[in-house]
Amino acid sequence: MGKEKIFENVQENIAIENFRTVHKKHEKTKKILQSTLTVMICSLSVTGIVFAKDISTKLYDNFFMTGKGMETAMNEGYIENTDMEYENANTTIENTETGEMIEDVETKVKVSEFVMDDFNLSITFDVELSEKAKEIVTADEVWEFNFPDLVISDENNIVLYCPSGVRYEKFSKEKNLGLNYDEAIDKKMYIGSGVNIIPIEREGNHVKVVYNIYTGGDSHYPKSKTLTVDMTKINISKNEETSMGEEEITLTGDWHFDVAVPEKMYNRQSVVYSQVDTTNENYQVESATLYDTGMEITAKIKTEPKPKYPSFLEFDFYDSLSDEDPLKNEDILGYISWKERQTDAYKEYYDKVDELTNISIYLTNENGETFSLNQGPNENGSIGIDEEGILTYTGMFDLTKYNETEKVIVHFEYRGQTEEVVLEKGDE
Repeated sequence: MGKEKIFENVQENIAIENFRTVHKKHEKTKKILQSTLTVMICSLSVTGIVFAKDISTKLYDNFFMTGKGMETAMNEGYIENTDMEYENANTTIENTETGEMIEDVETKVKVSEFVMDDFNLSITFDVELSEKAKEIVTADEVWEFNFPDLVISDENNIVLYCPSGVRYEKFSKEKNLGLNYDEAIDKKMYIGSGVNIIPIEREGNHVKVVYNIYTGGDSHYPKSKTLTVDMTKINISKNEETSMGEEEITLTGDWHFDVAVPEKMYNRQSVVYSQVDTTNENYQVESATLYDTGMEITAKIKTEPKPKYPSFLEFDFYDSLSDEDPLKNEDILGYISWKERQTDAYKEYYDKVDELTNISIYLTNENGETFSLNQGPNENGSIGIDEEGILTYTGMFDLTKYNETEKVIVHFEYRGQTEEVVLEKGDE
């Protein structure tokens, strides 16, 4: 079929009613679909908002929304209550919807408690609004609450959290680091982090908000001894349905302060476990590391090869176009992607991949306790399968150093089989 005929068919079908609203969103290119499939088993949003009203401060019952592993560690004392003084700043508060503005408003900020490990930096910020601020907003009216230009760095100017590359480059200039965004990432001076923001208390003049900051990929947080907080804005909305970045109230000031990290966090150590036995040689644990707040497992299973991705004529045509071709646009790509998803070949391919990646894993220790995949804000639990039939599974489980035993058993339930791998603790 020639280019003109293909375009004619696509153009005819692209005019279907409501195409733009039904099919344009969330479409993926063939290159993404043909890459090694990775399935995220358990995750919350990479960045987002969760609202919580009543969270116990007596027992840490998933206080930071970071899962059972972190909860166990915190209840064993792996949390820092800072007892620090507030950082006070003279601010301006403005409501852009009403035009109201008040100057010379005192706004105080401090960190009341935090937890830091290799993968998580969960911080409770306590913000005290002044009486003057109540003319525009009171604490109990707050729904959306965040710090849009917050930067958290350590004593070595390693940035643990920063909302954007542009903000990092401003920070780099202020600190005379001479690093741009890409250089900072390459030199591990900027840790790529996601965040969940959780307002947990609105009472009197105080608003408390948890920043659940977490790493992605293979990144680990350094063993920092001091955290430095820098920010100049606080965004607030009284509207329950407001999205982040669309808040109507802004407090502008300058907050800069340090928070000391306790030795139990900066001197944290991990424990490596090694495989000593398996019920099936096709099941192997490649790595197993125990942390204060969880155990990360990477396992490989020999199974059937991933099926070949089916060829689709319209995609072949689309890929052959130059980037300057007027036919290479989002509307046509969206339609081709949607059309491909209706084919039997596509459905058969993904049914088979779903079958090959449908696996359940849990851990037990020598005390008979069972530990599941950790449920927290960061992406957790990934499966990839290649053309050679090697399935790779990586996940963080809620077994912690407070539950450690000499041996740990990894239990697999896969394609009607139940298998076990025995791990043994090495030196710290």
